[in-house]
Amino acid sequence: GIGAAAAYGFAKAGATVVIGARRAEHVEKHAAAINDFGGKALGLRLDVTDESSWRHFVDEAITRFGRIDGAFNNAGIDQKPAVLDEVSLEERRDVFAVKVDGTFLGMKYQCKAMAEHGGAIVNHGSAIAELGIGALPAPCASQAAVIGLTKSAARAYGPKIRVNLLSTGAIMTPERVGTDMYSAELPIVPAKRPGRAEEVAAVAGWLLSDYASYQTGALVAVDGGGPSWA
Repeated sequence: GIGAAAAYGFAKAGATVVIGARRAEHVEKHAAAINDFGGKALGLRLDVTDESSWRHFVDEAITRFGRIDGAFNNAGIDQKPAVLDEVSLEERRDVFAVKVDGTFLGMKYQCKAMAEHGGAIVNHGSAIAELGIGALPAPCASQAAVIGLTKSAARAYGPKIRVNLLSTGAIMTPERVGTDMYSAELPIVPAKRPGRAEEVAAVAGWLLSDYASYQTGALVAVDGGGPSWA
């Protein structure tokens, strides 16, 4: 939901967007809708856990449009709630493959593509990295790793490439509409409501734009005032 909202938001702001996800038909549908309203978009299959898939994705974007100026790394994976001793190593590896390896590989090829002309990268993280949720040990650890990757890259590639992290709280994406998954947490959120995917996309757009030209290595919260989880 957040990735789609970002693609539409960036396109409406004038960017040419290349959208990647494992389901090619999904991103192709969104790209077609963006092109229909006058934007410019391309949808490509992308498995964020696979290095060759990332290489092809970035190469194709450059071949089609000449260069990459910004990137929003937003892939995620859910884990069934369970405390640490109930989580298998395989489950932990699946979470890290998507969130940590996926972000690492994305930045590897994005930074190579932006090395000469510069650019900006925004990684999507979560408030759980700092809050710690007892029943989500693998997601908490993976989100904390993304903070480290973001800060390391910001130091390594500045001033050419700005790298920041969006830390989100309770966000009501389309697949969660009609559920009560955030009902217990909302009383402790100052905003007293979940965020919308479009609100996250708007902050990502700001971080990618020249309006955030002095912002790098930062963790920017989009959480309604948080904390979002008890």
